Amino acid sequence: MLDVEKNGHILELYIKTNETNSLGREFFRKFRDVLEQAENDRSIKSILLSGRNDKFFSNGFDPEIFVGKNLEEIKEVLREALGACGRVLFSPKPVVCAMNGHSMGVGAVIAIFSDYRILVEKKGRLGFPESLIGINFPSTAGTVLKDLVGMKTARDLLYSGRGVKADEAVQLGIVEESATPEEVIPKARKWCSQFQDMAMESVVGVKIALRDSQRLLADTLEKRDVELLAQAIASSNGQEGMKSIQERRRPVFT
Repeated sequence: MLDVEKNGHILELYIKTNETNSLGREFFRKFRDVLEQAENDRSIKSILLSGRNDKFFSNGFDPEIFVGKNLEEIKEVLREALGACGRVLFSPKPVVCAMNGHSMGVGAVIAIFSDYRILVEKKGRLGFPESLIGINFPSTAGTVLKDLVGMKTARDLLYSGRGVKADEAVQLGIVEESATPEEVIPKARKWCSQFQDMAMESVVGVKIALRDSQRLLADTLEKRDVELLAQAIASSNGQEGMKSIQERRRPVFT
């Protein structure tokens, strides 16, 4: 589900759920708990997040957690999922996301919530396909994406739902650099190494300064994000979108 390894001052986390590394409720619970523990461990200076899969970093939500569920059940799952993602965004420890394969949906949200991002070249895609499966996009994640790439690019990415390759992701500013499959983890560890000898007070203080405006917005929008996303998923079109992922076909919306 989530492999956890300590590598000196780096806490390395590897997603390992299924063939597409889709994310379910148990993953988000484990992920949240591990990140919470890391916050209180002074020996950890940075966090490296990647996947145990040669094709997918994460393909997003596991549709099983939403298909056939009522509105309240969906809200309950989303509170846990978005709460876990928020742990990445506001972690006092810098997070380096090494995307070893495709990063889609909530997998891509976790990536942009990280402090640094590396995307594997050629076979890796990063995208936000929510519009293609009939659901909306959380405002907090939308704000972070706009901060990274600007309003026009964020608009185009979200309305089209298209996945971008590593070279374009670098050009747009979504990721810091691309890497071959063999380079992804070594490059991520190099980004982590800059914090090894820093005073954690400085690291935490800088992270607060960079994220405080987003934290204030996230606190305001958290309930609304859950409400609107749950309504979209529970709708007939949202359910059709989730079923289309399960059945590996194009959705047919009404």
